[in-house]
Amino acid sequence: MKKNKNFISTFRVTLVRDQHVKFDQQQLTNSKQAQVLIKKVIETEGQPDREQFCVILLNSKNNILGLNIVATGDISSARVHPREVLKPAILANSASMILCHNHPSGDLKPSQDDKVLTRRIIQAADILGITVHEHLIISMYDDSYYSFADEGFIQEIYREIK
Repeated sequence: MKKNKNFISTFRVTLVRDQHVKFDQQQLTNSKQAQVLIKKVIETEGQPDREQFCVILLNSKNNILGLNIVATGDISSARVHPREVLKPAILANSASMILCHNHPSGDLKPSQDDKVLTRRIIQAADILGITVHEHLIISMYDDSYYSFADEGFIQEIYREIK
């Protein structure tokens, strides 16, 4: 089929509701609640034996708008780009979000790559007016997790960019 050079494609951008995950709370008030939700999403909709990077999308009152599994990797990493993390947040008109990924190894200590990625996402989100409240690394074996916010890393990044 020959392409006509006199026409330009137009696009429509939409957000598609895919599935539903049962969760009793509509508002998140702490990291533990986010850990429970993300673990459930990875167990039911994802692949717990692989690293998965997810976002919880929140409105201005921290009510949950939705969830997105941004990337699925292998047993030790997942390729994640800020553009892909922010895409669902923009489409859902999110005011804020929580980042989360699992470490299939069970070692919850953040890697240097985890820290660099968190910084890049926060910087990009800040330009767009989207707040990153948290980045969790969760275990699929038990209820343990690492919180970047509880360790002061999120606040440190915001102090640097303001």
